[in-house]
Amino acid sequence: MSDADPIRRCILIGERAPRDSLIRLALSPDGAVFPDVRAKAPGRGAWIGVTRAELETAIAKGKLKAALARAFKTGPIAIPDDLPAMIGSALERAVLDRLGLEARTGNLL
Repeated sequence: MSDADPIRRCILIGERAPRDSLIRLALSPDGAVFPDVRAKAPGRGAWIGVTRAELETAIAKGKLKAALARAFKTGPIAIPDDLPAMIGSALERAVLDRLGLEARTGNLL
């Protein structure tokens, strides 16, 4: 980790980590939470750095909703039931996109 790597705090467990090792959650204009794995969506984001099981537990107990309400300070927040699966799909898509880019530039065998 270099000095230029931004450090963010997980809203669920409070640990600090480099931005690249966390997942950003963003809020759509209609109040729905979605994963922003590239950290490019406009507006405020909240960062999480937990396992899928920990995330599912936090969703079930309402801890994620409370943490997001504190982070976003907005109106009602809608957390999709399949948020962990959405994060997994978004991460998979990002990896495949990166592999495709590397293949097109000749960096893969």
